[in-house]
Amino acid sequence: MKKAKEKFQSPQKLRGGVEILILVIIVLGSILMAGGLFPKLLKGDPNAPKYTAIPEILPDKHDTLQLKTIKFKGCTSTVAVDFLVDRSGSMKFGTKLENLKNALRVFANNYLDDGIIGMQTFSDTPTSVVPFDYFKNVKSQFLSAISALFPDGGTYTKDAFTFVKPRLDTARAKFPNYKFSLIFISDGVPETAVANAACLGGPGPDSRYCGPSTTTPGACRCFDVNQDPTPVANEIKNSGVRIFSIGYINDEDLKFKNDLTDLMKRVASSPDDLFPAPIDNQLTNILQQISVKLCD
Repeated sequence: MKKAKEKFQSPQKLRGGVEILILVIIVLGSILMAGGLFPKLLKGDPNAPKYTAIPEILPDKHDTLQLKTIKFKGCTSTVAVDFLVDRSGSMKFGTKLENLKNALRVFANNYLDDGIIGMQTFSDTPTSVVPFDYFKNVKSQFLSAISALFPDGGTYTKDAFTFVKPRLDTARAKFPNYKFSLIFISDGVPETAVANAACLGGPGPDSRYCGPSTTTPGACRCFDVNQDPTPVANEIKNSGVRIFSIGYINDEDLKFKNDLTDLMKRVASSPDDLFPAPIDNQLTNILQQISVKLCD
């Protein structure tokens, strides 16, 4: 029995020895492949291509890009927003247009897919650049319209509001369950070639509505009272559309500051719906405030 038992155990001992031998071979092979127990670090190829680490993108110096989202708190899918954007030549002063584009992009990246949106721009003539539709259907068109904004021409503000009103009426009839708001963004000075040529009262300090041109020596830059949009804006507000006005003020417009502020205030649905925008201030923060009101 004892010999039989030893014969029975001998294959198991043999298998155990083979397994240990295999492990030893694997370990020795790994050490050799690594260059020994204490391998030397290989020197890099001096002719290999060089790579430079990409530095971290720093925030905007005006702290304008730190706010990356606009929260539509409490909003349902029944919000509708129309933008009326000034693209006249005076929008090139300072960083107005640059800040405007940045803010509109942030707005677009956070707006509701099922919200309604539209956009018109204006200078000498108004243009519909984004038709009223569900935002998910026109987002790419909205972003393209932002990139295409270019400052040129006069500021025919009343003509712009007259152009917008029937389009708002049509959109409200098409989307009757939506709550419409108009966001008017401008440097606010209604300026036309006719008024500048007439230059009533001259460009001197005694003239309330005219001053020297900032671009053409000897010429005038005038506030054209015939392009005051107040009457048409009142019709739009009376139809049930809430108007927010964002008015830029910069050094070129200081002569018209009081009249400009009064105009933007008259256009807005209430004094709380008027937002002055300093020339070096990002509009994202203002649009964040408006977004809360849109959802009230």
